[in-house]
Amino acid sequence: MTDRAPETLPYRGTPGIEAWEIDPRAGDLHVSISREPPPAPSQAVETQWEKLAALNPRMFDGPVLNVLTFDPERNEILARRDGFKRLSVQPQVATGVRILAVSAIIAARDTAGREYVLLGRRAPQTRIYGGMWELGPSGGVSVPPLNVDSLNLQDLCHSIADEISEEVGLSVASLGTPVAYVRDLVAHSDDLTIRFSLGRLEEVAHLARPANWEYTETVWMPVDSASQFDTDETIAASRATFRVLGWLNMH
Repeated sequence: MTDRAPETLPYRGTPGIEAWEIDPRAGDLHVSISREPPPAPSQAVETQWEKLAALNPRMFDGPVLNVLTFDPERNEILARRDGFKRLSVQPQVATGVRILAVSAIIAARDTAGREYVLLGRRAPQTRIYGGMWELGPSGGVSVPPLNVDSLNLQDLCHSIADEISEEVGLSVASLGTPVAYVRDLVAHSDDLTIRFSLGRLEEVAHLARPANWEYTETVWMPVDSASQFDTDETIAASRATFRVLGWLNMH
């Protein structure tokens, strides 16, 4: 992290990405959930979904939150309930769905004070970007019951804490710090990035490992060596996050 003033305008220096640094002065980050129902899947959606499901048996049409707007001046996300089916058929069938997800930055420092963050290599069976490195774990925000129309930071942290435990076998504190918001126009996702500090690297490094099928390997990246992962093997959203947080030059 740096002591720079957060940027309120989106960073667009990475193709296919819009990214904001979260400004805590804009208030507590929260999600408002519209009661408007999603459109029913069209025949084009159903046809494309059948093709995808035949290629990847892990496909499952579960509920997702579809981002309608993000207001960085109020730290407010407006979303609507939708389905994974309407998300996954893009770009072949345009539905306008952008899944609300949370990505973790899991940080630790060695005895010399050098900061490291965890990267994971995505498995080939993931919906998109199989075989590539990312800051993570990450995952879609758990969709709440119908009588719930808002989520706060604690809800979002709880959602990603489950992903962290399931995917890399680590436990994190109940609350992290929101640091960035990244819109991936290729993956059709809006990722809120939350930083969790695990303290001393020597005490946690050996605990981080792929714990299910979603990652094939993990590595601790020194923040001051982020340029080593600024390649086509790392997803664009993570490379944009490197820049928004000041780990690499914006240009």
